[in-house]
Amino acid sequence: MLLIGIAIGLYGYIFPGNINLMVLEIFRTKKYRFLLIILGLILSFESIYCVISLTLLNTLKSNQNLYSTIEFISYILIFLFGLWMLFEKRNNHVKTYRNTIYRGIISMIIHPQQIPFWVVAGILVNRFTHLSAGNGSLYLFVTFNAVGTLLAMGIYMFVGNKILNFFKFNTAQINRAMGSVYILLVIYHLSPF
Repeated sequence: MLLIGIAIGLYGYIFPGNINLMVLEIFRTKKYRFLLIILGLILSFESIYCVISLTLLNTLKSNQNLYSTIEFISYILIFLFGLWMLFEKRNNHVKTYRNTIYRGIISMIIHPQQIPFWVVAGILVNRFTHLSAGNGSLYLFVTFNAVGTLLAMGIYMFVGNKILNFFKFNTAQINRAMGSVYILLVIYHLSPF
């Protein structure tokens, strides 16, 4: 049952976002040593967020104010990234590349969206199995989640690049589209409807 961590890791990173686009952009520029460092950092921060969220799952579930604060910070961060992506200058490819890397690194380190994600995922996982640091099941789950995350990054590195080349898209167009989606998601989540 702990193998569900692979599916959760894959699902968590399969949708386009700052981190995936950063990995794709680094892979496209063939900076493989830098890519390995970034992948190591992604897995490290993903695992830290996973362990903290799942360890504090009951506290986060029971403290609605804390959870709401984390969720609100997530919306602000997503909205700011959306604005940054929409309004960056498109004619300077070096700057677009740099901004994609910066947004990816910021998203990787300051990733408050991960806590709400792991609260929901943790509730689902706890229905099937109890994760405990004492018996090692939590760390085994985190390892499987890292495998899923690597699978998602691999899809972006290999298939994502082919799709972009096939449709002749570039990172600036994807950033503009994702920036719009981010802003619309925040407006949707904060609207009273």
